[in-house]
Amino acid sequence: MANTLPPRNVIYYFSTANSVTLPEIASLPYTDVVLGFLIPDPTVTELIADGRAFTDTIQNDIQTLRAAGKNVLISVGGEVNNDNSSWTVWTSAKYATCAGNLLGLVSQIVYWVGKLGVNGVDIDFEDSDAFVEDGSGGFVAGYNGIQFLSDLTSELYQNLPSGSVITHAPQIPYWDVKYHSAPYRKINEQAGQYIIWYNTQFYNNPSYDSNDASKVSRYLTAAEGIPSTKLLIGISIDPSHDEGAISPDDIDDMTQNVIMPLQAQVDLGGVMTWQFAYDNGGA
Repeated sequence: MANTLPPRNVIYYFSTANSVTLPEIASLPYTDVVLGFLIPDPTVTELIADGRAFTDTIQNDIQTLRAAGKNVLISVGGEVNNDNSSWTVWTSAKYATCAGNLLGLVSQIVYWVGKLGVNGVDIDFEDSDAFVEDGSGGFVAGYNGIQFLSDLTSELYQNLPSGSVITHAPQIPYWDVKYHSAPYRKINEQAGQYIIWYNTQFYNNPSYDSNDASKVSRYLTAAEGIPSTKLLIGISIDPSHDEGAISPDDIDDMTQNVIMPLQAQVDLGGVMTWQFAYDNGGA
């Protein structure tokens, strides 16, 4: 049975650029490991596993982590790039295709959960255009992201093995009522009973997460709409690529100026970190 009690200490695992291997995370204090990512194949009829975690030993690696009491999830989504013709990323058009064949998408996710033997699935949805109305009753992305994610979550809950963990990884603006009427508040209203926690991304949104104070204030505002125990503060430890990121050397500063002030005011759900490649040696 999965342990889903807060506080969580979540790490994403995508790149192998670390001296510590995936199964060796079993000895580290992370509670949950999220493997990235499932993406569509060129025909958008199947999902494929894209990431260096998916080696020939992946099933055994997952069982090692689970035996150590870790939850292991597989993430669906990641980067959206509508200017890139590469099939290795999500686009609005690919999401629109999946929205038109929701049960087919659910079937693929359920297949991968069973094949790998993970505890469940993380939805890392970053197609912001699916929340932006186009002025004619539709959405810029060509589909309604709120309805798509709500329906996807509900169907996953009904079709995944009993006790499976479902999480989402929204960007922090998605909780803001000034950002297209807070799409994730609506998703939470429709399907939040099936979502165990939110790995909310507090990076690459400069008007929301550029400093410690903004991270704290934006978290508290988001937590006005959902239980804080379900709301994780997601940080990046890759300052070379991500705005608002901290270096691994700044963890103490993050603890003193973000984590502790939040813990003094709310029952903090935990921390999510992107990504393990930058946790040098698992320190």
